[in-house]
Amino acid sequence: MLVVPGSYAGQPLARTIVAGWDGSVPALRAIGAALPLLVAADTVRLALVNPEREAGLHGDEPGADTAAYLARHGVRVEVVVERTAAAPGRALLDIAERASLLVSGAYGHSRYRELLLGGVTRTLLERAQLPVLLAH
Repeated sequence: MLVVPGSYAGQPLARTIVAGWDGSVPALRAIGAALPLLVAADTVRLALVNPEREAGLHGDEPGADTAAYLARHGVRVEVVVERTAAAPGRALLDIAERASLLVSGAYGHSRYRELLLGGVTRTLLERAQLPVLLAH
């Protein structure tokens, strides 16, 4: 799903794209769905927020396998690892501040947990000032 804020009057989607990566199936689906846009982008930043918290989902070098996959498809990619005390959704929006599109997996947790505690998806839907491509 592509969500575009009503106030958005920005730039073409293929300039700078930030892709959130946490090793989850929804994140993998989002990157797969966005692949044609990622290939056309000037720059793709593969963003990982506190990857050590999800150590079982990453290899020895978080993001390296996904960056290699994207590079094999012709994507000009750089890995950005953000270690922060901020909530992951907020950190992802900070990384994407000057981007033209944010790609992210959606609802990686149960709906009950999202409802009670919030989550990255809710933060992105409520606060994003740029288009967001979400996949579950």
